[in-house]
Amino acid sequence: MEETVVIRGLTRQAKMAGLPLPYFMAAVALTVLPFMITKSLLWLLTFGIWYFGARSVTAVNPNGHRIVTTRLRHLPQSFGRKPVRFQRSSKGRVTDV
Repeated sequence: MEETVVIRGLTRQAKMAGLPLPYFMAAVALTVLPFMITKSLLWLLTFGIWYFGARSVTAVNPNGHRIVTTRLRHLPQSFGRKPVRFQRSSKGRVTDV
C-alpha cells in the first residue's frame, strides 16, 4: 500500500489536547463525574492533576490503555470470587423452588 498523506492521516491515533483519546476521556471523567455528584467547583481544578498525570503515563507508554482493556476483556468471569471446588452438578435434577 502506498503511504499517502490521506492514508497516514486516517490511520493515526486520535488525539485531543495532546493526549490519546482514551486518556483524555479518562481525565475528563475523573473531573466531571465527581463535580456533577458533589456540585463542588474544586473538582474542576483537579483536571490539571489528571491531565499531567495522563501526559506522564503517555510519555512512558502511549498504548497502555490497550494493555488494560485487553486484560479486562480476557479476565475470567469469576474474578473476585472464591473458586468453588468439587461442586455437585445439578444437571438433569429438579431444584426446589
